[in-house]
Amino acid sequence: MRHPTESEVAAVEAADTLVEAARPVRRAPRQSRARRLTEVVLQATAEVLRARGLAGLSTNEVARQAGVSVGAIYQYFPDKAALLVALRQRHANEMGDAVYAAWRDAAPASLSEAVAALVRGLFAAHALDPTLHAQLEAEAPFVDLPPREAVADTASMCGPRGVLAGQAETMTQAGGLWACWRSALAGLVGPGAAGVSLDVAAWVSLQMADGLAHSAWVTASQRPLPFAVDALEAAAVQAVQAYLGHLEGGRPQA
Repeated sequence: MRHPTESEVAAVEAADTLVEAARPVRRAPRQSRARRLTEVVLQATAEVLRARGLAGLSTNEVARQAGVSVGAIYQYFPDKAALLVALRQRHANEMGDAVYAAWRDAAPASLSEAVAALVRGLFAAHALDPTLHAQLEAEAPFVDLPPREAVADTASMCGPRGVLAGQAETMTQAGGLWACWRSALAGLVGPGAAGVSLDVAAWVSLQMADGLAHSAWVTASQRPLPFAVDALEAAAVQAVQAYLGHLEGGRPQA
């Protein structure tokens, strides 16, 4: 990876000063060079995190890895917590894109096709950078429920066909993936399976798929597996389909 020279960093800082002289430090990057600089910094953060873990992450170490001054980092990131927030959001966006792409390409018309698309997308998402993901996941889960008061609003963003009608960005919001998966299930299952909560069914099946994908790729990144990850993906599809089998032919409770 090519790191910016000190003259390039200085040019970025000068351009920002001229354009946004009235703004305080730690501002959002607006110039293209500034955006490139923040990307270099975030990439360096990821590299430090993979190699040293959370305990070894510091702005000084990131600056050294990126080949820039600590002052350049402080323009946009006041501390390592801010670096983690930005890196986590970038990683979440990439994972959301992978899940959304799998759903869009499959365009599932049945519950079994929907389960296969969800599992395929989650396995693809976890394959992107399992070592980094494991470090970021230690801070907070990527697949989560939304706050109770936000459930209705989050679900409305997905549309009646769930992820297929939503945007990839929806799935990076708190509870967004769960809400879209719940919406998809509501549109695909038949009339009533008594006593079954759609909220619970969506949450349990999503946790099954995501947990198996996470375990498969994080373990594979640490040591050789005695079987192929593809075999685990196929088994995950079967497991989630078996759990959700009671929904076919019956609509769960809302």
